[in-house]
Amino acid sequence: MVVTIVMVLGMLSWSNLWRLRPRAQLADASSEIVALVHGARQQALASGHDVVVMVFPAHANGSGTGRVVLYEDGDQALLTAGGSPNFGSYDPAALSSASQSAVIATFDFPATVSVGPAAGAGASASLPAPLASIAINTDCSFCRSTGDRRGAIRFDARGRAWFYGDVTGTGQPLAGIQGGSFSITSPETGGQRTLIVTSGTGSVSLRQQGG
Repeated sequence: MVVTIVMVLGMLSWSNLWRLRPRAQLADASSEIVALVHGARQQALASGHDVVVMVFPAHANGSGTGRVVLYEDGDQALLTAGGSPNFGSYDPAALSSASQSAVIATFDFPATVSVGPAAGAGASASLPAPLASIAINTDCSFCRSTGDRRGAIRFDARGRAWFYGDVTGTGQPLAGIQGGSFSITSPETGGQRTLIVTSGTGSVSLRQQGG
């Protein structure tokens, strides 16, 4: 009888833990991404080099879909038209780097977490002034709208943030914006987190909705 009770309790505990797993993975993933983006800014300030946060929403990483790559661009070539490697054709699986540059960190999304939802923090969501021009009603405000939807945040030596998406490869960042946003979700729980990065200060914050 005692063994049976222990087995039943164990099964109930395992069931509860399994249900909580996607929520925990979303929380862990959002914390990891915030730490990586903040760390990229700190590295840029410390090294005097540009540090680029490359986002690959559609990359199959082996466990799930989505990869974030931190790249210290000592050659200042990644986001230029003739740079090698060039962000426009960068292979997130190969993780190549130029002679004075280096990949300093990567993060792969777990199977239960992905970029999304498509409407980000919500179709009618917006930030209060003075950040109202930062779009949070899309899953990635600086990512390409077609193809593999890659996008990038570049932190310069002063800690300022610049955003690259559809025009990446020309060396010109997206213009007329105060910052960028990037949302991840756990479809199993309905939870969603939106990362917000401001341009002038490079500050990083996280907006949470649902589980």
